[in-house]
Amino acid sequence: MKFGTFSLSQMPDQSIRVEAFDKDIEQFQLAEELGYDTIWIAEHLFSTYGVVTSTQVLAAAVARCTSTIAIGTAIVALPFNHPLRTASDFSLIDVLSHGRLKFGVGRAYQPHEFTGLGVPMDKSREMYTEALDIILKSWTNEKITYEGEFWTIPDELELLPKPVQEPHPPVYQATISPESFKTAARDGWHLQLASPFTYRTYREVWMDELERHLKIYEDDCAAQGRDPKGAERMMLIPFFTHESEEKAHEIFGTHVEWFYNKVASNQLASTGKNETVKGYELTMAEGRKTRELGFLSYDNLIKYGAAVAGNPDTCVEKLSEMKERFGITEFVLWSSIGGMPPELSTESMRLVASEIMPRLK
Repeated sequence: MKFGTFSLSQMPDQSIRVEAFDKDIEQFQLAEELGYDTIWIAEHLFSTYGVVTSTQVLAAAVARCTSTIAIGTAIVALPFNHPLRTASDFSLIDVLSHGRLKFGVGRAYQPHEFTGLGVPMDKSREMYTEALDIILKSWTNEKITYEGEFWTIPDELELLPKPVQEPHPPVYQATISPESFKTAARDGWHLQLASPFTYRTYREVWMDELERHLKIYEDDCAAQGRDPKGAERMMLIPFFTHESEEKAHEIFGTHVEWFYNKVASNQLASTGKNETVKGYELTMAEGRKTRELGFLSYDNLIKYGAAVAGNPDTCVEKLSEMKERFGITEFVLWSSIGGMPPELSTESMRLVASEIMPRLK
């Protein structure tokens, strides 16, 4: 069992952005000191929902201010950049970190980002597949050419530097939709599970649905001769622990509700209307229902396990249930959510290290 810490660099108050990023770096360094296994970071554009515009930039900074902890991306939005640029940047990060990169990838899901960049959202799945193909070929072949629908490499070229890890850094796929589980099984990728997104799609039965998707995933792996339990299964979950059960909920509620409501509003179509985009019909339509039916209230988030908060005993019980039910190999615990004061987030991290990690490991 591994443990990771996560930051989306959510900064509702942009006047403290310099100090907030400094605190993020301090959080990552503390995670290494406390014995966490991985730092996970993400990228978003044009919203206080998350102001890391490039995981490449932040990962490079983290690589040089830490020395042993793994650095994971959750996720790199592959449609937003030329895949050779993505491959080059993350190969360099693997070198700078001496082989500590975990390469988590996805196709992105917020319409305003696609609109802002002029990228067709309804083509994101095809762009994702093509981009990842180019990235892996450039990492593992001495030289490549490529003729694709979205990107063409007409002349043979060599990507340098090559990654430290061979044949390449471990690939993690964001898995929410049924199609994403099938792709992960087909290609042998590690799984990035996330309670916020599965819950927004399936509400009170999200755990049952995740269990069902994982069974299909395992069957697909077995059919291809691959160990159904062989891949890592990381679970990202909004999380806060405090010695006082009551205080944990009192502190956490406002911040976690801010996040869930922000993501709900950011996934409206770029017109601001309740439309759906091809390839996102399920998550957009169901996400809208989840908000309208009141499932984003803090009480419901806690009731149905979309967020975990409480004293260490309560948190161990909740995490143990998920560990056994879903075969989780790494919990990524997100306390620095929705503008949470850093001193409270790090207090939770310390309590995890002293009271929760030993009991789950």
